[in-house]
This record gives sequence, structure tokens and C-alpha cells, in this order.
Amino acid sequence: MKRRYAPLYATLGLFILTIITFFTLNGRVFPNLELMTVIWVYLAIDIALFATLIWGLFTKDRIIKIYTLLATIGLMIPLSIWTFLLLLANGISEV
Repeated sequence: MKRRYAPLYATLGLFILTIITFFTLNGRVFPNLELMTVIWVYLAIDIALFATLIWGLFTKDRIIKIYTLLATIGLMIPLSIWTFLLLLANGISEV
């Protein structure tokens, strides 16, 4: 594994982690799971994606910069929207 491809591997790993958490952090798998716990997990993944974005932008290879930028932005936007909707649902349910 070449070190210059590390941001791409990190982005791919976070993508797989996001898909796994999306399908496992629900009421069927964990019936007594608090909604704030799920929100914190998604927020941690979003912060890790942002760190990967910064890491990818500081590489010297232009192709890696472009791919990392497109991939992390493509993952961060839907994940941030999902986290916002979960926060909205949590706010509505606690009223």
C-alpha cells in the first residue's frame, strides 16, 4: 500500500463504516437504543470525514485531491442532512 493513497483508503473505510452503521443502528437490531447515541455516532463519522477531507487536500497528487474532495463532500452532505433530521426528530419527540 502506497502512503499517498492513504486518504482514499480512509475515505473508503469511512464509507463502509457509514453504510454499516446506517443499517445496524436502528430499533430492530438495538431495541433500547437512545436517539442521541445514534446522533453522536453519526456526528463522529462526519467529523472523521471532515478530517479525511483536510488530509486529502494537503496531498501533493492532484488526482487524489480531486477524488478525495468529491468523495468526502458526496458523503458528508447526505450524512449531515441525516444527522440534522435525527436532531429534528429528537427535538420533536422530547417536547
